[in-house]
Amino acid sequence: MEDSLLNPNQRYAAAALFAIALHHSQVDQARPSTPLPSLAEETISEGVSIGTRASVSDEPQLWIHENSGLLLPVFRFLGVDHRAWPGLKETAGSSSQVRHHLGSFLSFLSDLKVGPSSEINDKELALVKAVDAMVLSMEGSPVSYDEASASREYENKCHKKYSRTATTSESNETSESNETTKGTSPKTSIKEKTYDRVGGQTCDKPVKEATLLSYERKVTILYSLLSACLADDTEGSGNCLQQQKGYDARHRVALRLLATWLGVEWLKVEAMEIMVAYSFMDSVKGVNEEKRKTSEVIWDKWKRGGMIGAAALAGGTMLAISGAAGAGLTGSKVARRIGNIEEFEFKPVGGNHNQGRVAVGILVSGLIYEIEDYVGPWEGHCNNLERYALLWESKNLIALSTAIQDWLTSKIATQLMIEGAMLTVLSTLVAAFALPATLVTASDLIDSQWAVAMDRSDKAGKLLAEVLLKGLQGNRPVTLIGISLGARVIFKCLQCLAETGGDNAGLVERVVLLGAPVSIKDENWEAARKMVAGRFVNAYSTNDWTLGITFRASLLSKGLAGIQPVDDGLGIENIDVTQLIEGHTSYLWKTKQILGLLELDNYYSVFRTTDAEPREEKGLLN
Repeated sequence: MEDSLLNPNQRYAAAALFAIALHHSQVDQARPSTPLPSLAEETISEGVSIGTRASVSDEPQLWIHENSGLLLPVFRFLGVDHRAWPGLKETAGSSSQVRHHLGSFLSFLSDLKVGPSSEINDKELALVKAVDAMVLSMEGSPVSYDEASASREYENKCHKKYSRTATTSESNETSESNETTKGTSPKTSIKEKTYDRVGGQTCDKPVKEATLLSYERKVTILYSLLSACLADDTEGSGNCLQQQKGYDARHRVALRLLATWLGVEWLKVEAMEIMVAYSFMDSVKGVNEEKRKTSEVIWDKWKRGGMIGAAALAGGTMLAISGAAGAGLTGSKVARRIGNIEEFEFKPVGGNHNQGRVAVGILVSGLIYEIEDYVGPWEGHCNNLERYALLWESKNLIALSTAIQDWLTSKIATQLMIEGAMLTVLSTLVAAFALPATLVTASDLIDSQWAVAMDRSDKAGKLLAEVLLKGLQGNRPVTLIGISLGARVIFKCLQCLAETGGDNAGLVERVVLLGAPVSIKDENWEAARKMVAGRFVNAYSTNDWTLGITFRASLLSKGLAGIQPVDDGLGIENIDVTQLIEGHTSYLWKTKQILGLLELDNYYSVFRTTDAEPREEKGLLN
């Protein structure tokens, strides 16, 4: 860190802030473990319930243990004296005094007596200008017109084709049809409220002492810490030797929290991530020329900004990730040794590939009528992830969807819809009462296809876990989002990661399950939650009788995540999307809107159901 803009004492304080953020984010991701009295409250909708505890580790001290590989690589990169490490560990784990420690270290970093010289100040200003230039470059590359147009066309087609069979009554269908004719999305009327997270206080606003720091100093702190998280750490000796496996998802979550405390927009941190990646790519000799040309536009924009000197902070540093130079999931060959899986491949979505993105999104649809349904629900998003859609077992999924479609258009299902009786049927299922004989006979027609699809989804989940364990995503933090059986694939992937052994909790940053056919009581949700470093969302609809009837029998009697909230003591966000989802197939054209309302860029749980349209074009769907 000889090129660092922070002196040794300031690097010590920055390391301490990061350690506190890491502890705070992992001991209790969904609800901060200690109230911070100086912070403002957050307003979210009534559709959200947050658990009182996030079970992220059986041993809370694991992440500060000398062999954990989370804090020590950062300490080493920043050049913090090893004699100070024990004290930093103790400070980080002292949750009872977190508010005091935060204020002290922030005040120290703002102390004029250790403030920057004019030369350092100029360099900090240059760094900020470089970040701003990168942000402008990122904002100047919105979703292409063709992609946005294709997304709207897909959503309109799905709504027109499947809405009739998805409704629970003709009145709902007529109302929704009228909204569509007007060219607007149905608006919810959920009244917003203030959610009391921790003794009436939350941590989604800047810490008061952070206002003492200049914006330039805040950016310098975050850039230095980010560089430490991305650097390949191979130093140390004895018990302290721990080679970093990549950009740990827990590091990214901690940075997200620290940026919130400092009042720095997350988009600025994403710009820094790209800057670090490009400075590495530019310094590496022999990088594939074709991949280099792919990223030439953004890199040239940054250089034209005259801020190339900012790269010196991380220049020459080897990165722990392999994705920065263009490594991706496209074309990845995964041995299909598990069961009878015949199809399992990744298809790029969006335009962020080979452009220095250090985080990945894997999108898994399990509601497939046509091949385009694997990609259609995800197109048109404007975010900064390098995204891939998983194509898996199309033959079986299409057969299942076709069988369900045939059943929904059958005489008995049509009559029940007309009579508005499907919600009564769903209530019967949830209460574990016997299914009406007429429905048993009719739904038996889809049982065989459902059984096969369930089996394949479980096996596909194991394959997805194998992909992540092998680092085919470039050892970058992954966001997993799944619809229907695709959500089950993700859940089984998390279970497999938990069962594999070793420290796999740093692979997955965020998870969103939409209409998941996953039993609440028969599955180990706690183990799955531990594999997710950040937000874990379960979106459900209480009127999704299609999912309920399909997933009936003994499993329904024990609860179903797609139509009910999961135990709120696990740190899982339970999002009620009933007012947005008229039926199971609605997820095909409502996914983008739901993700927009979730605002996944936010460190804290939020689901804004207002009359305003989702701000997807502003890059909030990350």
